[in-house]
Amino acid sequence: MRIEYFGERSLADYVVEIRDKGEVTIPKELRKRYALEPGRSVRLIPKADGILIKPRPQDPVVELKGLAKEVWPSNLSSVNIVKEIRKRVDFEVKEKL
Repeated sequence: MRIEYFGERSLADYVVEIRDKGEVTIPKELRKRYALEPGRSVRLIPKADGILIKPRPQDPVVELKGLAKEVWPSNLSSVNIVKEIRKRVDFEVKEKL
């Protein structure tokens, strides 16, 4: 394990080996820190420079809220989101006429 220090925070770099079936072992320290217990699901998110592994929320409502944040900009209120949806629907209907 390599540790780099940036101010008061440190970033640990863990190296794991990929086995024949694509399996990797997440180090115990990380499993404990992120409550990754056997049977818990994680999301694999492709990034330009690698793969991000994120624990899935145990509460599906929390996960849905997170997905909404990825789809809609945070600077839009729910009222503005509804207005935008209506605008898009109206546009699509007018195109079909």
